[in-house]
Amino acid sequence: MTYIKKVTKRESRIFWILTVSYMGLIFFLSSLQGFRLPELPENSDKFIHTVAYMPLGFLFYMSLIKSGFGRYGFALAMLLTVLYGVTDEFHQAFVPGRYATIGDVMADSIGALFGCLGANFMKKR
Repeated sequence: MTYIKKVTKRESRIFWILTVSYMGLIFFLSSLQGFRLPELPENSDKFIHTVAYMPLGFLFYMSLIKSGFGRYGFALAMLLTVLYGVTDEFHQAFVPGRYATIGDVMADSIGALFGCLGANFMKKR
């Protein structure tokens, strides 16, 4: 029994390290001044936001589940991921060449939902 608890704590730490590291990567990329992607179709940045926030939703959910937030893990992971998206947009408002939009937060939220759903599916298997 003790072995199982140690494995869970170890897994929890690993997932939290991955989560915080991924948050740092998003922050770093958001800090790049004037960073431009190649010319893309209109609103394709929303797809990029969705894809970028799927792993964060997944990691938050897994971190919370491994930390014992079983019943409320999904809702809390969604909340934390969306809040991070909001703070990231706020941060971008102060970066020259970047801007903040509600549409990006909505795309982040959709990515969070898909990431949490994917983690929930994996948890049940």
